[in-house]
Amino acid sequence: MRKTTVGVLLVLTTVARHGLALDPRQPASSYLRKDFTVEDGLPDNKVNAVVQTRNGLLWVATDRGLAMFDGERFVQVRFGGGVSKETRVHALVTSPDGDLWGGTDARLAKIPQTAQDHFDRSLVKLYHTGAGLSDVIDCLHISRDGTLWAGTNQGLCRLDRGSLVSVIPGEAISVIEEASNGHLLVIIIGQGFVEWNGSRIISDPGLASRLGVRTNEITQVFEDRHGVTWYSTAAGIARRVSGSVEMLRPYGASRVAPAFRVYEDPQGTVWADTGTAFLRDDATGLKPVSPELHARCMYSDPDGDLWVGTEGNGLVRFKDRTIRMYTMADGLPSNFTTAVLSSHDGTLWVGSYCDGLSRLDGQRFKTYNEKDGLSNSCVWSLAEDGNHDIWIGTWGGGLYRFRDGRFTQYSTPEGLAGVVALCIVAARDQEDVRRMALPAGGIARCDGAED
Repeated sequence: MRKTTVGVLLVLTTVARHGLALDPRQPASSYLRKDFTVEDGLPDNKVNAVVQTRNGLLWVATDRGLAMFDGERFVQVRFGGGVSKETRVHALVTSPDGDLWGGTDARLAKIPQTAQDHFDRSLVKLYHTGAGLSDVIDCLHISRDGTLWAGTNQGLCRLDRGSLVSVIPGEAISVIEEASNGHLLVIIIGQGFVEWNGSRIISDPGLASRLGVRTNEITQVFEDRHGVTWYSTAAGIARRVSGSVEMLRPYGASRVAPAFRVYEDPQGTVWADTGTAFLRDDATGLKPVSPELHARCMYSDPDGDLWVGTEGNGLVRFKDRTIRMYTMADGLPSNFTTAVLSSHDGTLWVGSYCDGLSRLDGQRFKTYNEKDGLSNSCVWSLAEDGNHDIWIGTWGGGLYRFRDGRFTQYSTPEGLAGVVALCIVAARDQEDVRRMALPAGGIARCDGAED
């Protein structure tokens, strides 16, 4: 049989993973990117926050007001009447009851769930920070116990029975995160990082020194679900694992890559921004996703898309491809593929024209051939039986079973009608699994007896 096609690519269609996030196993270059700017209806290209409400609308906070996105178009949300310039919106959060909260230059705004489908300005409630305090809300956080916290340029406040109560007065608060013990991880502009335990400030005066920066050069402290603490600093990104601090390259390289934000998506992938690059963390460290994408905020929606609000380039959406092409560049021995199998655990197996059997191992393929015990590498068919053994049909070598890293051959000496197996199917017969092979000389059944 002669090869009639060359350069054939394997195309893998992936299943949508609702409620997850971008697949961290895929190279960042495979993500589909879509940019949205003022030309698409955004009020401004400086995006400060993104969040999605229960009705599916995406809400985008910009320097020139708030907008909602239904998947096709942006509609500006006006807190004031007329066409006057809208106030800057710095932060957005959703509460457990479905309400949307916005931090603006002119007070804290609550948009109840009943006013979200068709925005009703009359239902919006505004909160003052109190007499003598600024009404500029720079950041928001809803803690695990449901408390709403607001960071202003005059202090940290807590929403208590319908009123904002000052907790840390007289300080400009830029970031609020929460640790696994319930403490708030707060950045005070000009001072750096402090921890609020619910009743008082806990400071760590030696932290900046250990990170190699000044105290006011720590821009965010974030704890992920694995208990790893991440530090964004003027020198880059560092993390503390089991009490040991690790600086991630190019940390401290003449302050060329100051870090601003770290974000963990629902799947546990950590994303970071250094001002010069947008990065994704993997087993080998931080890897660039997009250069010169200065991210101000990140948000993973229920469909798994990652939304990135930028300093001046608008809103960027990263999406998994529904189709992925694998070629020799991914480790396949050739671009001529003859069989494809997805096994019970999601492992991808590929048979190549006289180039062996390949298994997708993370990002690249590992190929088995003669040196591994597959004495005939012209693979034409694949199947998995009820014991999760992989069966390989070849052109000239009959059948092979792959179990525990070892190949066992079944050919004419074992009763196979021919040495060419074009098709294999695992059949269920009274709870016993039989392997059915279609060789060139007829059909045969293998009972899978032990050697």
